[in-house]
Amino acid sequence: MAETLFSLLKLRGRVEETVFGGWRRRVRGALDSRSAVLAAIAPARMPFLDLAMLAGPGRDLAESGETFLASPRQAVRAELDFYAEHHGRVPTVLTGLVDTLAVRQEVLSVMDAYHRVAVGPHWKRMRAHLDAERVQRGTILLDHGVDGLLSSLHPDIRWRPPTLYVRTPDQFDCDFTLDGRGLLLVSSFFLPAPVICYDPSNPADCSLVYPAPLGIDHAADIWTAGTSTQALANLLGRTRASVLTAIADGVTTTGSLARRLDISSAAASQHTAVLREAGLITTRRHHNNVLHNPTQTGLALLDRRST
Repeated sequence: MAETLFSLLKLRGRVEETVFGGWRRRVRGALDSRSAVLAAIAPARMPFLDLAMLAGPGRDLAESGETFLASPRQAVRAELDFYAEHHGRVPTVLTGLVDTLAVRQEVLSVMDAYHRVAVGPHWKRMRAHLDAERVQRGTILLDHGVDGLLSSLHPDIRWRPPTLYVRTPDQFDCDFTLDGRGLLLVSSFFLPAPVICYDPSNPADCSLVYPAPLGIDHAADIWTAGTSTQALANLLGRTRASVLTAIADGVTTTGSLARRLDISSAAASQHTAVLREAGLITTRRHHNNVLHNPTQTGLALLDRRST
């Protein structure tokens, strides 16, 4: 839900045209008369109507949508009040969200149709890109500590201990004091600039969402389907391709790989050794476990699988 919302921000204008221009033209050409609802959800200037906050975490858009439909009236009212505070009014197409299930269903239907055009066809490769970003940040954290991690996130994010300065697109002047609570770092494919996500009803829940870097060469792989799953199996062997896919999906230990693929631990170790020698995964020991992670090369290979 969040990435679908963020993509609406990227759909406007001509920023990063070399990377997103072709995607914009295809998506704009597929929009129908209900696009007015999308414009109401994500107006030209921030903030947008935060459906992701109402939907909460979900494994996919359908699960997030069910949570959104069941959102308490007071939560929806709070989001609309915040929207009206910064935009002057709530568009007519959104005013029934508080009390009318049919209006919520219509908004969700529009979002789902848009998602199928703009995000869904590319989602596996987008997720692979974000997974690679996560692996890279983990490596920076291990090599350079928290200072190195926070200093490398984005040009609009500056770390001057003990303060993290974030220049956000809405230019709101706000201070957040964590008081020992954690800060969740979340990379985004579509978000144009960093944002702080903060739920007043849950003070312990504070996230910093930042744009994951995307070069034009990698973008070409995102928008176009490349080698099929069968072609990947032909290249690596079916079991070894499944091992690489499982590692990219977050199955990191040899025992977990063996259980997921229904093979012996010895076979799993043999396959990971070959993938490691080929530069497709890395392996490190953590306490009593051996953990495997995909490399950029391994993720790039998986990026080119068709959806």
